[in-house]
Amino acid sequence: MTDKTAQPAAKKRRRKTRTKNVSPLPAIIVSQLKFNELDLTPGKEHLVCPECRTWTPVTGTRGTTKLVPHHTTPYHHSTTSPRRCSSSNRAVVLDVEVGAWRTQLVEAAPTVASRRATKVLPKPKTSTASAPSQLRPAPLSAESVRVVFARHRQACAACGAEVTGRDRQLQLCPDGERLAVTYLRLLRQEPRRKAQRDFFARERRRFDRQYAARGKRAAEWAAVLPAVQAADTRRAEVPAGEGPAEARDVPTAPQGPAAFDTRQAELGREYAARGSDR
Repeated sequence: MTDKTAQPAAKKRRRKTRTKNVSPLPAIIVSQLKFNELDLTPGKEHLVCPECRTWTPVTGTRGTTKLVPHHTTPYHHSTTSPRRCSSSNRAVVLDVEVGAWRTQLVEAAPTVASRRATKVLPKPKTSTASAPSQLRPAPLSAESVRVVFARHRQACAACGAEVTGRDRQLQLCPDGERLAVTYLRLLRQEPRRKAQRDFFARERRRFDRQYAARGKRAAEWAAVLPAVQAADTRRAEVPAGEGPAEARDVPTAPQGPAAFDTRQAELGREYAARGSDR
């Protein structure tokens, strides 16, 4: 006798979604996707959804091919507020053969042997770059620009054609025209630049001569310094005994104080009169 209170066992539900609904969005063209975003294994067709970028099964490969309804997050991600993706039930156009997809996948998958180098090559040693303060720019001259312009004309098809315009002038490309203008400008400035270089060269030679003369003079003073110090030492020595008796003291008071005071008063009046005349 069976127990009527027991709950009936639920039947196992099919995992594939059986619905005839099709999304109104444009169909997904498989050939427009990357080969690593597809899995065309028979019975396991999957692709990356263009909207939510999750791997989504493809159903109806023998009829209406479309994406199954799915959420914007993968199934193994537990979330309290799942959201249905807008590409659910979106039509899929399978215009890629399974064999061609497998061939492309195998060719693109590199093996460990192909990635590993057969021989370890030593890393070349690079020289240390100079600091900006140590860089010395090369002087720009008309001759150097002329050489660059000649090389440019040999390599440039527009400048090497020697096409002339209405004014009988050579038609050049923008780079060739820039080089030609620079060459003419430097050619005009060359006399002034040469005069400046000669002036600085003369000043440098003059400074070098002055520094050499100062160094020579210092060497000469250093050579005679011991003799000069010895003479100063002998001059400062005081002979033993008293000083000469006939020496007289230097007077510190004026002779005739009354005449001195009178003279000073006259000079004061003269200075005052001169100041009032001015």
